[in-house]
Amino acid sequence: MKTKKMLYVNLLALLSVILKSCITLEAPIYCIFLQNKTEDELFTIYKMSSNTFTKVNKLSEDSSLYDSQRMCPNWAPTLWCFGDRPEDFLKPTDTLTIFILDKEEYEGKTWSQLVDSAHFRQIYHLSGDDVRQIGSKIPYPPSDVMRYMDMEPPYEEAVRN
Repeated sequence: MKTKKMLYVNLLALLSVILKSCITLEAPIYCIFLQNKTEDELFTIYKMSSNTFTKVNKLSEDSSLYDSQRMCPNWAPTLWCFGDRPEDFLKPTDTLTIFILDKEEYEGKTWSQLVDSAHFRQIYHLSGDDVRQIGSKIPYPPSDVMRYMDMEPPYEEAVRN
């Protein structure tokens, strides 16, 4: 009787493996979000750079280098999604630069006016490793896990405001 049960269990296990290998699953999609944890409507301007980390504290004159996104209060819009594994897509030397500013500071301005006079609430310079450490939702204001990450103003000032 034991042998019959073992044969039955092994057969079920084999059948399970065969069925799983026959099912084709789509590759998972990974997304990175910027989570607005305030009651204010904000805008974000962001850029992913695939080269060695270079700290750029202001916007470039070339607006085509950036994407922008409106951020409603207590909302987490998708910055982008990708099909690869995050560790393959985000190299340690990659940099995600995020400029966060008030709605009033963004709306009605030309790109050159933003470059010249925008007052940012926060600027994040996050490496690929930083993004992985934070997870898929990058918070604004910054969370405690971001304490030693490169941002302006620094973490201590950002959480005090």
